[in-house]
Amino acid sequence: MTTEATPTTQQADEALMKLLSPPFPDDPFPIYETLQSVNRVHKSALGIYALSGYEEVTELLKMPDVHSGARAAAQMREDWAEHISLRMYLNSMVTLNAPDHGRVRGLAARVFTPNKIKKMQPAVEKRTDELINELIERSAGGEPVDIVELLAMPFPVAVISDMLGLPFEDGKRTWELADDWSRVFSGVYTEEDLVAADAAAEELTGYFNDVIKAVRAEPKDDLMSALVQEAANGKLDEEELMALILFLFTAGFAATTNLIATGVLALIEHPDELKRWRADKSITPTAVEELLRHTAHTTASSRLTTRPVTIGGTDIPEGVLVLALLSAANRDPARFPDPHRLDLSRDNGAHLSFSAGGHFCFGGTLARMEAADLFPKLIDTFTNIELAGTPERRAIMGLTGYTSLPVTLGR
Repeated sequence: MTTEATPTTQQADEALMKLLSPPFPDDPFPIYETLQSVNRVHKSALGIYALSGYEEVTELLKMPDVHSGARAAAQMREDWAEHISLRMYLNSMVTLNAPDHGRVRGLAARVFTPNKIKKMQPAVEKRTDELINELIERSAGGEPVDIVELLAMPFPVAVISDMLGLPFEDGKRTWELADDWSRVFSGVYTEEDLVAADAAAEELTGYFNDVIKAVRAEPKDDLMSALVQEAANGKLDEEELMALILFLFTAGFAATTNLIATGVLALIEHPDELKRWRADKSITPTAVEELLRHTAHTTASSRLTTRPVTIGGTDIPEGVLVLALLSAANRDPARFPDPHRLDLSRDNGAHLSFSAGGHFCFGGTLARMEAADLFPKLIDTFTNIELAGTPERRAIMGLTGYTSLPVTLGR
């Protein structure tokens, strides 16, 4: 009998390079397993430390005095200030360091409150019903439909548009632009990606400048008006206001868009779990959390150390980029037994799909509410959901999702 050899440090370096180099792998989990086997805190030949264990990733994310790795990576380009996509991203809440991060996050949290999200429940239900009805029409007679085009994209875009007071008919174009802008978020992108991101950011800022002017002339009871008022009160400058609006719009749909597409595919690939959820809707809360864990729509986050730290017994010096592999942590067998298995009643504690610590995504509440309404209605309406072609993955580091997911739906 032969046993597989333990991967070497060189193999771990090679695996990490595959993870960070376009074209990005369709299935990154063997790479994560290699890294976990070699060292859950791996110092690579690039000088980057890659964390692949749940406890190690959580420890880094909860450190209060580390800086944004995405910000550091973007500023490594000498010409970063010449690119509007990078300028807008560096002014967005997710890349800011203390004290600016706490100030801007506090303002956003004040207008993006749990109570305001809860008030969106009727709008969420209405949008779900409208889109499910459209799916019924479009899939009649066994015609294939694209879940991304007809559900994963328009559903969360409609909801965040409602919250921001934006016309729904603008949703598809602004989604396409925001999706292109997000190509530079991970810090790993091609020059072609950067050109597309710059063009998208230019058009987005033009669009939202017109929206801001209209809101100032006639404020309403919506999230956009509240943010514009914060700027009028001197709490945000104009660039911060624009960056925050762009980021909230993008973050407001990205998580749910990717969760719907990857979640539907996961259910197709695990028919027994799909059948179990159809039969027992009481598992919906844990089912949503398990889809979030299993699909891991946000695959990585990064930090820059501001002092020497020790994580998982490994000393990491000051001024080093540390990559926290959220997807790997969500499939860590030390935290989640049989981690690659989809178990809709799994109860193993918090996953890291919305990060942790000071950068924990407060939009997770909205994504959970959307998913808890949509998935039960979708799987009840359609008793048969099957792939009708090859899904097209998003070729972007850091965000897992699909640009197309063709299916046939039967009733």
